[in-house]
Amino acid sequence: MSLRSLGWLTGLPVLAGLGLATVPWIEPGLDRDLTAPAEAVATATSGEAGEPWLRIERRGRDLVALGDAPTPAERDAALDRLADLSGPRRIIDRVGVIGEQSPFVWSAARRDDDRIDLLGYRPAETRRSVLTERFGAILPEGVTLRDHARAARGAPAGFAEAADFLLRQVVRLGPGATASLRDRTLTLQGEAASVDAYEAVRADLARPPAGFVLGDGAPEPATVKPFTWAAARAPDGSIRLSGHTVSEAERAAIVGAARALANGAPVEDAMRTARGLPAGVDARALTERAFAALALVRDGSVALEGSALSVRGAAIDAQAVQEADALTTGSLPDGVTRGSVDLTASPVSPYVVGIRRAGETVTLTGHLPDPASRAALLAALRPHFFGERILDRTRLAEGAPPDLVRALQAAAAPLGQLAAGEVTATDQVLRIAGESLYPESARRLSGTADRLAPPGWRAEIAVKARDAPALLDDAACRTAFDARLATPTVRFAPGSADLQPDFYPLLDDLAALARSCPDERIEVAGHVDPPGTAPPPVPKPPAPAAPKGKAANAKKPDPKAAEKAGEEKAAEAAMPDVGLPQRRAAAIVDYLLKAGVPAQRVGPGPAETMAERGAVAFALSRAR
Repeated sequence: MSLRSLGWLTGLPVLAGLGLATVPWIEPGLDRDLTAPAEAVATATSGEAGEPWLRIERRGRDLVALGDAPTPAERDAALDRLADLSGPRRIIDRVGVIGEQSPFVWSAARRDDDRIDLLGYRPAETRRSVLTERFGAILPEGVTLRDHARAARGAPAGFAEAADFLLRQVVRLGPGATASLRDRTLTLQGEAASVDAYEAVRADLARPPAGFVLGDGAPEPATVKPFTWAAARAPDGSIRLSGHTVSEAERAAIVGAARALANGAPVEDAMRTARGLPAGVDARALTERAFAALALVRDGSVALEGSALSVRGAAIDAQAVQEADALTTGSLPDGVTRGSVDLTASPVSPYVVGIRRAGETVTLTGHLPDPASRAALLAALRPHFFGERILDRTRLAEGAPPDLVRALQAAAAPLGQLAAGEVTATDQVLRIAGESLYPESARRLSGTADRLAPPGWRAEIAVKARDAPALLDDAACRTAFDARLATPTVRFAPGSADLQPDFYPLLDDLAALARSCPDERIEVAGHVDPPGTAPPPVPKPPAPAAPKGKAANAKKPDPKAAEKAGEEKAAEAAMPDVGLPQRRAAAIVDYLLKAGVPAQRVGPGPAETMAERGAVAFALSRAR
């Protein structure tokens, strides 16, 4: 390469630098030379709003004509004047003509965090500069507005107010969001920029501008990480909900579950709607599991942190600690993981146990100290409520007063004599309350308080007689009596004087009838077993003990003598039990007495009525 060529190459960077250095001085001059005459043409135009409708933008040596002419003639005239200019290389025509638009559509699109574009149409009768100033006051600092909307006729009344409303919402949404007006229908789409922004949008959408309605679609909540939720329960039973919920439907489900658990105590909803619940988590299943755990908490909370479910605070009792641990392990809802279980349990105070009899059900509630106490109480209740369902809803907890089970066992028989009632043990106070069928029963129970409670306990009895039924005359009493005995048959098991469960409905009906027939006496006659009835099995005598020591040489028992003795005992067992009918009648009379029938209005029938009967007989006679 020659030295001359090397010199040219060396000088090229210098020339390039000089060219770049002159751009700041050349560019403004070029802009003035090209745009000044064109802007003079634009200023000379006038639209329906009384401001120039033509706008000019320079792109290199080309000019772009923008805007909407009031008429085609004014459009053509303005383009002709631009074409006559000598400076521009070419004129790019982007000019439209104002027309009637139906539907009238305007939208604001958030292109980026710092840019919002206006698209569609704006009212031709309103100056662009007025709308630009108005909209600019709404924008946050750092956000620019690019107005590409074209002038058109047909805008709905109140356009500016509706556009303001939509622009306020779109600035609260993230990039990609749009707010649109289509005649009088407003729509908003996109994801909220934050949880606070979503709450603000929801509040505004509840009050759209007058004359406008909201269309389909709604903005989506913001995404939060980690997704958190908590329900806290106070000792007074009130519940506070906080954190996030995925939708308004789920909010309603959570609040409903909280109110059901609070059972009248206050429920505070401080939740905010957001997205971010881990994928695959069933929100409804999570709500059910969370409130099942919260029911075990006296003072504390159940919380979701990401996907982990945790329980913290003071448990309602010792049993709840194990139950909460079980709820957060094993079969958790899909997508939910075990968090921490930090529950403590203190002795229950006051210590309360309840036994409630209503309808055909006896329900146990409250606390018992251990499984053995529970089994002992149930065993004491069953003989008194043989025909009723017993529901055990007690829980195990420390803090029971001494002789608790003994006190409850003593109250079982009085409760069985009530038509409806409840036994409540609170610390060392035993209370029996309810309704008796008869005044006599109520008075009798009220007099047993001193004998009922164990030492150190206090008994309270609040039993009243059920309102007296309408009284029946003799003929009506006998008709009702015959109707009750038309079908049912009371027949004891062979050789037994024990009441059977299927006796109770008829006997209860007879006791109720006695209330309406105070002048009648119910007579009860037992029965013998039918001829040919197999006697109850005779227990086999125990085998004699094997001889030991020197007694081994003693005389062995005679097998024939033992066999003869067994035959004699079997023969004795096969003999009729002459006292069996009386014992059977006495068992039924005792039941009716406990049901509240006065002693002078029930008793055994004459002896001759008992002979050779195959079932219990009932009869009415005049009370003495």
